[in-house]
Amino acid sequence: MRLDVLLPVLAHLAVFVAVTLRVLSRRNPPGVAMAWILMVLLVPVGGLVLYVMIGERRLGRRWIVRAEAERAALARRFASLAAEAVLDPADTGPVGEPVARLAQSLGAIPVMRGHRIELFADSDLILEALIADIDACRERCSLEFYIWHEGGRVDELIEALMRAARRGVLVTALMDGLGSRPFVQRGAPARMRAAGIEVVVVLPASALRMAVARADLRNHRKIAVFDDRVAWTGSFNLADPRHFKRDAGVGQWIDAMVRVQGPSAAVLGAISNAMAVLQSGPRLRDERPADHGPIAGPVALQAYPSGPGFAFQHVESVILTAIYAARRELILTTPYFAPGESVVVALRSAARRGVDVVLLLPWQCDSRLVQYASASYFDELLAAGVRIERFHGGLLHTKSMVIDREVSVFGTVNFDLRSFHLNFELSMLIYDRPFAEQLLALQRHYLEACEPMDLRAWRARPLWRRVVENAAQLASPVL
Repeated sequence: MRLDVLLPVLAHLAVFVAVTLRVLSRRNPPGVAMAWILMVLLVPVGGLVLYVMIGERRLGRRWIVRAEAERAALARRFASLAAEAVLDPADTGPVGEPVARLAQSLGAIPVMRGHRIELFADSDLILEALIADIDACRERCSLEFYIWHEGGRVDELIEALMRAARRGVLVTALMDGLGSRPFVQRGAPARMRAAGIEVVVVLPASALRMAVARADLRNHRKIAVFDDRVAWTGSFNLADPRHFKRDAGVGQWIDAMVRVQGPSAAVLGAISNAMAVLQSGPRLRDERPADHGPIAGPVALQAYPSGPGFAFQHVESVILTAIYAARRELILTTPYFAPGESVVVALRSAARRGVDVVLLLPWQCDSRLVQYASASYFDELLAAGVRIERFHGGLLHTKSMVIDREVSVFGTVNFDLRSFHLNFELSMLIYDRPFAEQLLALQRHYLEACEPMDLRAWRARPLWRRVVENAAQLASPVL
């Protein structure tokens, strides 16, 4: 064989063997491992570059050292929670108990009683109420959002934050380095810092960082905490939908948030503070003794943060436990659905055993890859009896699940492998029937703008579409 032919072949073989050995040494899920091996086999140079960039959940040595310290600090804070604020998982009911026990075992945060919780599903009302909470804040407030985007009422919110800082409130604003990159590049953080706000850009995106950490590990959380007495979370980014991604062709984003008063507000404050410390160091650590705050209402709930290289395990196992706990009804909404085989099997199994499983998805999402990967699961889900409803009223961005009208899962987690394994996320596990009914009413409101999928019509789609869908599904574990 000629040398100019032999050398590329040997180089290809060397790259393939090296990456294959590295992948197999990392104890990856089988789908992820096979996807990487196939990619390097078929596209050796591109596959190698992509693997170096995003093949492993690297956060960098400094981040890992800080994470170990924060793990201990958070464990101490959660261990000191007053007994009267803690609820035994057995008291959450037959559906809630397995979910609560697993979440507490993995995440160290117990179920807490004594909350008042309000559901908001209108962007104007969300921003208006956030601004009111900022104006009422007296000591400290923290806003941690994946996306900050100037325009509309978000500008009013930023002005409210700057007013709060000027009157002596300790204000911390956390934003993801990629999700909020346009916001950071336009200089808004400089104005905020000048007003006295502590601005923390989490996981900043740069070529230098790619040398030590995976570039696409993101902080996808949405958390706002005021004086450790009021906290918000949900799917809403700090972006007025009338001014955000207007050219994406998916309509306005449709979101929901919860406003929580009670003991868990301080827990969410500690979680958000830990993220600030992980990025910027111990100078930002809140050293105050844990205070679970006043009892505000009858609702029991449990915060479950998750993320790579952090104190908490992946949220996928909690989601799976919730699905398998369903006996009568399970309704979920998510903008991105590419969850992998384990969740798809759980949903099919629920439908097969007689659970009314309803999956609400946007008609069109802003990620073509996820849209095709999502479609690859529709055939088997529909055949098992899962109802799939596609929303026509914009990009349905709310992430929610109601199980048997007893337990609700609500927060920032999408039903995809990125949220399950790569992003920093927050889920609220809410063990309260009245709130479940309220969230169910919102889901039914979404259903009014949905079109149900028909299995026979779906199976009539062209062959090329099936090939593209399955190829996207094959690539989804890599991304």
